[in-house]
Amino acid sequence: MAGKRPSQGQLFHMDPVQIPGMEQRTRKKWGGRKVGKARDTCRAMLPRACWRGCGRVITLETPEKDWHAGHVDGRAEGGADNATNYLPECRWCNLREGGKLGAAITNGKRVAVTTDAIRERTLKWY
Repeated sequence: MAGKRPSQGQLFHMDPVQIPGMEQRTRKKWGGRKVGKARDTCRAMLPRACWRGCGRVITLETPEKDWHAGHVDGRAEGGADNATNYLPECRWCNLREGGKLGAAITNGKRVAVTTDAIRERTLKWY
């Protein structure tokens, strides 16, 4: 043992931290062929109104860039990537709704600093 240093795992017994709900996060990313198949599924449903309720009607003549195959139950909430979970929606509604769960989690972790704590810190200057 003169020239060999022990690794951190040998010094400390470290169990991996299990965060509730993280076991589902090992799914593959959304993209590629999945998007193409989802768009084909939704294209068969056209013409149809945006399922989010904005009032826009998506037709076969609507440019591909103006509509998305949206998940009814979001992937972040455990929604599946199958044909029963896709509906056509306009791109504006999809982009507006996406990421709200992640933002709520991130913003929920922030701690609000009260003005009393700031005032107390600035008054004790000595």
